Amino acid sequence: MMPSEEFQYPPKNKLPLPGFGFVGLLLILITLIAGFLFIKSSYFHVGSVIVEGNKYVSVEEVYRIANIPESVNIFNLNTGNIKTRLLHDLRIAETDVSRQFPGTILITIKERKPVAYIASNYGFLELDRQGVVLAVYKNIKQVNVPMITGIRLENQYIGDKIENIGIKKIVEYLSMLDEVTLNKFSEVNLKNSEQIIAYTVDSMYIRLGSSEQITNKATLTNEILHELSDKKRPIEYIDLNFSSPVIKFKQ
Repeated sequence: MMPSEEFQYPPKNKLPLPGFGFVGLLLILITLIAGFLFIKSSYFHVGSVIVEGNKYVSVEEVYRIANIPESVNIFNLNTGNIKTRLLHDLRIAETDVSRQFPGTILITIKERKPVAYIASNYGFLELDRQGVVLAVYKNIKQVNVPMITGIRLENQYIGDKIENIGIKKIVEYLSMLDEVTLNKFSEVNLKNSEQIIAYTVDSMYIRLGSSEQITNKATLTNEILHELSDKKRPIEYIDLNFSSPVIKFKQ
């Protein structure tokens, strides 16, 4: 009798559960899309925006001009668009906007420096060294440069260049003062073209007189104020109407 042999059927391939791979991939895709949309949403706060180089334009104003929201999501911010918006503001001469690892956008700006404010029929104008209107304010919260008084302008707008001779001369005078000296002034009064008086923050005044030789008067102002900065004796006024300056000390 021949030994019996056990017959074995070939194993069948295990088939995957129908639809499992597709459903899994779909769930992964949905998760990735949801995560991406959440990161891009305004509810997701990530990163920071740093502003450097500003003195006259506040950080809040930079944010407003660049359309940067209070809740910052740097994934939603386009550096090119930020730069374009900032350069549309006349107060900003140059700007660089860059991303820095891991989560910071750095905005570096170079300002067109204002030298004076002057009243207008709808607020106050901010003037640069060329007499161009850089900005218009209904109210000035912080006065960083001298105010030109004694005259009021009408219908001047951002980008306009002031052509009034008296104002142009005052702007020329202020633009020639170094930063330390300029910061000492609070007001320049233009009663008329022959009686220009500049006032400092410590109540001293300088009689500039007419607008003639205004360049020389600016040079003298720099020299005298630097020389007298170490003097403890208070000064009442300085008169630059004469060939030699007259300095009157307080009694």
